[in-house]
Amino acid sequence: MKDKKYTYLTFAVILGFLIFRIFYIATTHYTLSQDEAYFWDWSRHPALSYYDMGPMIAWIIAFFTHIFPLSAFSVRLGAPVFSAMTAVVIYILTVEVTESRMLGFITVLMFHILPIGMAGGIIMTYYSPQVFFMSLTALFLWKLITDGRPWWWYLIGLSAGLGLLSHHMFIFFTAEVGLFVLLSDKNRKWLRRKEPYLALLIELIVASPILIWNATHDFVMFRHAIGMMSETKNISFTLFEYIGGQAGIEAGFFFLAVVYGLIVSGYRGIKFKDDKYLFLFCTSAPVILFIALLSIGGRTEPNWPVSGYITGSIAAVYVLYEKYKNGRHGMRLLIKAGLGFTVFLCVLTSVLAYYPAVMHAAGIYIPPRRDPTNRMYGWDELGKQVSGVLSQLPQDSFVATHEYGLNAELAFYVQGHPQVYEIPVLRRFSQYDFWNNFKAVKDKDAVYVGYAPMEKQVYALFQHVGPAEELTIRTKHTHEDRFTFYIYKCYGYKGTAKELATF
Repeated sequence: MKDKKYTYLTFAVILGFLIFRIFYIATTHYTLSQDEAYFWDWSRHPALSYYDMGPMIAWIIAFFTHIFPLSAFSVRLGAPVFSAMTAVVIYILTVEVTESRMLGFITVLMFHILPIGMAGGIIMTYYSPQVFFMSLTALFLWKLITDGRPWWWYLIGLSAGLGLLSHHMFIFFTAEVGLFVLLSDKNRKWLRRKEPYLALLIELIVASPILIWNATHDFVMFRHAIGMMSETKNISFTLFEYIGGQAGIEAGFFFLAVVYGLIVSGYRGIKFKDDKYLFLFCTSAPVILFIALLSIGGRTEPNWPVSGYITGSIAAVYVLYEKYKNGRHGMRLLIKAGLGFTVFLCVLTSVLAYYPAVMHAAGIYIPPRRDPTNRMYGWDELGKQVSGVLSQLPQDSFVATHEYGLNAELAFYVQGHPQVYEIPVLRRFSQYDFWNNFKAVKDKDAVYVGYAPMEKQVYALFQHVGPAEELTIRTKHTHEDRFTFYIYKCYGYKGTAKELATF
């Protein structure tokens, strides 16, 4: 580890990406995604936890939106900040595991430019703190392995508790730590010591806001998470869909490198009882494999196993470098070409995603239905039009939808950031069910917004509904329709007996 230039290069990369991403979120044309708006709405309703997830994301957004004026910029600011902090931890961890600053630099570079890292650096979701605390927990575990001092367990417990406040997937990561201890000959001794059990207690105490909130809300968050995992799909397709999604967020070749790195790490760790490889395998492969199994006939999203790619990426870079160092000319050339192509592909993807005008200048057009950023256009336009319609109604009128993402976008972009009501028909349960007091709006007028003409179930909730105003969001260059909103003036909210009895 004599070559310090890679440390300087690494921190130059981290600082460069941080500055660029802060500049980008301050100037981007993309409006908030539905999830970002939803989490912002959480942040203005302080609570111990929420229906979908723990409170960390809301706390972070509340912090930045209190320091800076409320805007899409302040909502998103946590994303580049946490990405930079995560990169620092990843560098330290990689250097300590591989004993190579060069490999630390490569790992951090890939963390920034892979599609999942690119999105995570500008879009504020609960994966930002989850990945940070996962990296930190992994670093503390590695310190325990190499140092052996028992107090590292207490930092593991603290970090894991904060991680659990960020994402309930940390329950699984806690199990991964336990799996490593169980499989490691040198570290199995901890099972007879008090420290790991005290660490678990610390984790539960730190994460107690989630436990208290769920205990007083019929454990609805955990039931929601289990329900999402158990939604069935076509069994013959979902595993391939999952693999394709992982290849997409990890840029294809690098995903194969992660799989290869984990297979080699698992083999060496178990066969030769090498804790270095066992650590990389146990803190990555189980979550990726677990969600792959869930995908067989169930619902998964490509970003669900994202925490597994922290040490998975280190395994990929480390194992491939060993292969490169000891391989023949053809193998070395193949690895170089693969890395070069992956970097090129990632940079190209980043440029096109950040600045789609470059793609348009090259004559490349993605149909809106295939554009992954499609739902990040037009919310400001919708907010402006709904604000105008709302101003034509009595002052105590309200805004309503029947979809939580649309609800959140209107709450953010309608003038004055009103409380938006998610009326209880044709939708799934959401956090809005804990906030919307329909007794307070009974008999009042409303602006209702939907993605389609009003359904009869919605119409029945009002005494009278006016004709629809339509707002179509179109692409800038080809003028193709992205989506159309239907905006209604509604009079005399009647509601249903069940919803009016809720509060």
